[in-house]
Amino acid sequence: MQGSITLEPLPLAVKENYYARKLSPQLLADPGYRIWGVSVIQWTDGKYHAYYARWPEKRGFHGWLRYSEIAHAVSDHPEGPFVTTGTVIKNRHNDGWDVVNAHNPSVCVADGKIALYYISNNLSEAAKADGEAMPPSEKWLNRNGKLFRNSQCIGVTIADQPEGPFIRNQEPVVQPDNRLFKSIAVNPAVHYREGRYTMIMKGDDVRREGVFRIQLVGHSAQPNGPFVFQETPIYDQYQTEDACIWYDETNQQYNSIVHVFGPTLARLISSDGVNWREAEPFTFMTKEFVMEDGSIWKPSRVERPFVLTDETGKPKILYLAIWDAAHKLNANIAVPLTVREGR
Repeated sequence: MQGSITLEPLPLAVKENYYARKLSPQLLADPGYRIWGVSVIQWTDGKYHAYYARWPEKRGFHGWLRYSEIAHAVSDHPEGPFVTTGTVIKNRHNDGWDVVNAHNPSVCVADGKIALYYISNNLSEAAKADGEAMPPSEKWLNRNGKLFRNSQCIGVTIADQPEGPFIRNQEPVVQPDNRLFKSIAVNPAVHYREGRYTMIMKGDDVRREGVFRIQLVGHSAQPNGPFVFQETPIYDQYQTEDACIWYDETNQQYNSIVHVFGPTLARLISSDGVNWREAEPFTFMTKEFVMEDGSIWKPSRVERPFVLTDETGKPKILYLAIWDAAHKLNANIAVPLTVREGR
């Protein structure tokens, strides 16, 4: 039973507040920062805790590669408004592998602890080889920009409470193995169920020349790995990124929404978290929003889907990162979902 999931129309105020850079329900903005992507949990305090990537606005849209950090925000409601409390993973460290940045968070709750996954550039060894102190200097970073793309790995940090403190793993959780995937290990989406952590992540396809982004699935008994990845990608027909994952107890089915390069976000399903197939329909949404007055809003980019569910795994809210190139604005929005069970 696949069921169908549709987006509810957006209030006009969401679009208005986006261009006004105003924090409001269904819109997470952070004055002075560019933000991208959010991952949300409901904690035992009944509140909703959001983790999102942010970096100084003056650094430009691509500043995340050097300056992104992970911030924490809290709300009484899943659609917000979310109030930022501070940074939980900063963008410069004196030790460990992730000495420069932290980006694209994915939060997972298991056994009373919070595992917060993220990506970073594994540059510490290269910088040390050049005699750099940690964190490396801006001058060194300027000289070594070519290292950034293909040094990205996945890390995890763990806490007992939503606001932290978070304890970072000193080594990456996932790195390119150059057997199943090459160059990068990024954009994790992690779900915990019955003693098993299931991770979907993006790597470059080893079977193709150059860059071709695919989705792979791996499993681990521990939050910090090791994750054992399946030999076959869950999807490799088109380039994809930004997967999210959840398990629907009613349908007994894993679900994933991925950003397909082009005009759509698509949905994949699995009964066991190992073998995946296209849902019917495969297209989950196009990169536009229906407003409550029937008009259509088309931001320049719509990416980083994350689905918040209820306690049974029924989808409630879809969070998305949006970008308007003309106005140089980005934010995260929350869209309520309507679910119709399959037959």
